[in-house]
Amino acid sequence: MLGIGITLSYFGFFNRFNYITAKLDITNNNPQKVLVGLPFISPTEMNKVSKKYGFKNIRFGCIISGMELNGIDMYNDQMDQYLTKINGVGWELKYNKEIDSLIKMK
Repeated sequence: MLGIGITLSYFGFFNRFNYITAKLDITNNNPQKVLVGLPFISPTEMNKVSKKYGFKNIRFGCIISGMELNGIDMYNDQMDQYLTKINGVGWELKYNKEIDSLIKMK
C-alpha cells in the first residue's frame, strides 16, 4: 500500500493537476495549459492568443515541488495531445510565434 501511495504521489495524483484532471477538463470542455515559473507576459495577455487555439493559460507559480511538476507535466501532455487533435500537427509553432510577437511588443 505504501509503495502504491508513493508511486501515485510521485506522478502527481494527489495534486490539482494530473492525468485524471486533464481528462476531466477535456471532457468538460475546459482545456487549459499550466504555466510554471515567471512569465514574460501575463496569462491574460497570452489567453488572447490561446483562445483561438481552444484553450486558456493558467499560472501555477514559481515555487513547485517535484511531485507537483510531475503532475503538471502529465496534465500538459494530455492537453497537448488533445489540442493537436483539434488544431492539427504544428499548431504549437504558430502559437509560439504569436506569443513571441506579443513579448517583443512589450
